[in-house]
Amino acid sequence: MRHPCQLLHIAQHRSMDNLQPTVLQRAYEMCKEAGGRWTLCSINPGAIWGPPLSNRLDGESINQCLDLLSGVMWPCVGRIAMGMVDVRDVARAHVAAMENPAASGRYLINAKSGYLLIDAMRILRQKYPKQWVPCIVGFNWGVMAFSPLFGLPRDLCAAMLNKQPILNASKAARDLGMTTESYVNPEVTISEMADALMEKQMVPAFRVPVILVVVVAVVLVIVVLGVGLGLGASAMGISLVF
Repeated sequence: MRHPCQLLHIAQHRSMDNLQPTVLQRAYEMCKEAGGRWTLCSINPGAIWGPPLSNRLDGESINQCLDLLSGVMWPCVGRIAMGMVDVRDVARAHVAAMENPAASGRYLINAKSGYLLIDAMRILRQKYPKQWVPCIVGFNWGVMAFSPLFGLPRDLCAAMLNKQPILNASKAARDLGMTTESYVNPEVTISEMADALMEKQMVPAFRVPVILVVVVAVVLVIVVLGVGLGLGASAMGISLVF
């Protein structure tokens, strides 16, 4: 019996990162309390992309794809490296773990490791040329500066920037049948995810790019400071020449 798998499934798909350790700890405690009646299996995927079944917007990958299509990330994406797997393969791995009595422990599943956002940019620009999809790869310093605005802490960004993760998914291939050739092609995953979002009318026509908002804010601050400095100097009878 693998009842704790339900807890792990919830933990891996919640956007609240602080919830996951608590749920995982409780799952291990439940197995210990069960006295061997349960076997705990955890499925650890890369970034989960793929066509959604609902119109919910609380998924991280959903928002990443929407940001790529609607202009939020325009005009550039970073060389952020990560693993990637189709949501349908994640479901298949969960089922295989529950059906195989010998399955136990942690399973890494991964269709591809690489620069996911760059791959997605290339595919989406070709497929949806009228959308505000980014068109260039950003400088590393810019990616580091803006990463927190996209929910990626700078320490995590530094660990993923320009680095290719190496994931050993041989255990999942052996026990769960998750062989390399059985995964959904990542290009198909990205394409079908975008298609589903467009069909469900979840993609806004345009959203203001984050970079543009920051640039405008910085310019306004400089203007306000300049005006304030000029007024202050004028009140003191000081002539400033710029």
